[in-house]
Amino acid sequence: MIIATTLFALLMAVTFVILAGAIAGLRHAATLSGRSEEVLAASDRLDRLVAELQSGARGYQITRDEVFLKPWTAARAALPAQAAEFRRLAATVDAGQAKRADVIVRAATSYLDDFSVPLVTAIQEGRQPDLRPAPAVAEGQRRVAALRSDFDRFVAVQRSLATRYEQRSMKASRRAMAMAGAAAVSSIALVLLFTAYLTRALVRPVRRASIMAADLARGELGVRMPETSLGEIGLLERAFNTMARSLETSHRRLRRIAEEQAALRRVATLVARAASPYEVFETVAAELGRILSADFVVISRFEPDRMATVVGSWKSEERAEAAPQVGSSWSLEGRSLESSVRRTGRPARLTDYQRATSGIGVWARTRGVRSGAGCPVVVEGRLWGVMIAFTTAEEPQPEGVEARMIEYTELVGTAIANAESRAKLTAARARLVAASDETRRRIERDLHDGAQQRLVSLGLELRTAETVVPDGENVLRERLSTTVEGLSGVLEDLQEISRGLHPAVLSKGGLHPAIKALARRAGVPVELELNLDRRLDDRVEVAVYYIVAEAVTNATEHASVSLVRVRLDVVDDAISLCVEDDGIGGATPGLGGSGLIGLKDRVEALGGTIESERPGGTGTTLNIRIPLWPARSSRYGP
Repeated sequence: MIIATTLFALLMAVTFVILAGAIAGLRHAATLSGRSEEVLAASDRLDRLVAELQSGARGYQITRDEVFLKPWTAARAALPAQAAEFRRLAATVDAGQAKRADVIVRAATSYLDDFSVPLVTAIQEGRQPDLRPAPAVAEGQRRVAALRSDFDRFVAVQRSLATRYEQRSMKASRRAMAMAGAAAVSSIALVLLFTAYLTRALVRPVRRASIMAADLARGELGVRMPETSLGEIGLLERAFNTMARSLETSHRRLRRIAEEQAALRRVATLVARAASPYEVFETVAAELGRILSADFVVISRFEPDRMATVVGSWKSEERAEAAPQVGSSWSLEGRSLESSVRRTGRPARLTDYQRATSGIGVWARTRGVRSGAGCPVVVEGRLWGVMIAFTTAEEPQPEGVEARMIEYTELVGTAIANAESRAKLTAARARLVAASDETRRRIERDLHDGAQQRLVSLGLELRTAETVVPDGENVLRERLSTTVEGLSGVLEDLQEISRGLHPAVLSKGGLHPAIKALARRAGVPVELELNLDRRLDDRVEVAVYYIVAEAVTNATEHASVSLVRVRLDVVDDAISLCVEDDGIGGATPGLGGSGLIGLKDRVEALGGTIESERPGGTGTTLNIRIPLWPARSSRYGP
């Protein structure tokens, strides 16, 4: 760049000097040509003045008319100044011309002073009244002819000088044009060479860098520039490649972190949705296997008899061998990664499975596994199991794998703890609901076998007493009759209460007749659609009955309804119950009274769900789903 710039500047300087000299010569030649023209013009003006002097004097001499004296007088007045101008201009052109100009000026002045003025003066004074014009005319013509001859010689010489000046100017112009053309060609050649060099050394690398930078911005982090340039461009290429490598490394690290966080969010979402532990196990094994680029992932639960039960497993798509089957048990005896984790309760790794002797270790060795990393699964402070990532690669898994596994094992522990808590809560709810139902049955039985029977016996005794009342005791007979009627009313109320506690028709006939009887006793019209053709589990029937009873009672008392619809179906081994009214709405399980809260507890104790909605903003619809099989207790603890 410096050399090329110096050469270009030197060429421009030389070209400028040459052009300046040529232009100066051209300007000098043009100046001389211009002065020559001025001299010729001055000579012509002086010649015209002499001619006006001759013609004016001659006309006055011949005619004695003073009209001819006006141009003569003007020419006489202008002659000295014009003669001086002519002499000055001639002196600036050439020394010989200056001498010739002096001769012409002296001859013109002599003609004016020695001939023309005396002639006009003599004629004016009348001193030559008889003077004949012929001799005067001859003298004047002689003098003018001599001047004309001098003028002709001066003009001829001046025109020769002008021609020479013009030739010199043309020569200088051609020389300047030639020099300008040579300088232009040299400049263009140098510019082309300089442009070619800049294109090769600067433009192409910079354009390549811009294209690769655009590729880099689009995410193509593998682009690299060839490090072939010199100077600052070479530094740019090396810096670009360093930046690209750094971006690629950072992108890989960020992508790995993003993938890990996305996997953790997916697992955490499963845990938050209260998914089953086995679903969490399978998801964790798959996510962790993809994150760690492992070949196999196994999650095992430690058993009391030094056995481990596989609760979750995964294998990569490239592996043809199957992962350990879920539910299979493996011995922990011998040298193994699982034994080390169980003994220490800390993460561990095994880099040589050729000497592994445990059940899982032997399985891994036969599948070509070379190394494994394990992390303990801890549930509420106790060691529950282990999660192991196996790889068949030559190189062992990188450092920090165990730390990346800890977050997943914590989520597994949380899922197990949540499942155990939900199982305990469900069992507790089921025990409470069962105890409540048993209490209702006992109260209903006690009322039926005790109070109701005694009331019936007492009514019969009073009727007997009424028949033996003597005639004339009408007041006593009426009081006994009134008492019997009152006892009958109390008995009916008591029977109604006992049917509400646990209707006998439910125990004898099932949901169909029980719900129909409930609808007949309701204070509003109830439409029934009962698609049920068999008896169900006792707890399920009781729950469905009380849900319908509570929903109908709540709608009648609080919702200002005109119609209640009840639809009961069996869908996918589950009871689907829908209770809908057209009232003002507002009933929400968990937010309403104790009745709806009790229904929610009863449904969830059976592993079901209850939802409330207000379609169209009016009325209330309760959607209940209860599995036909009772909820089982947890099987995920040791």
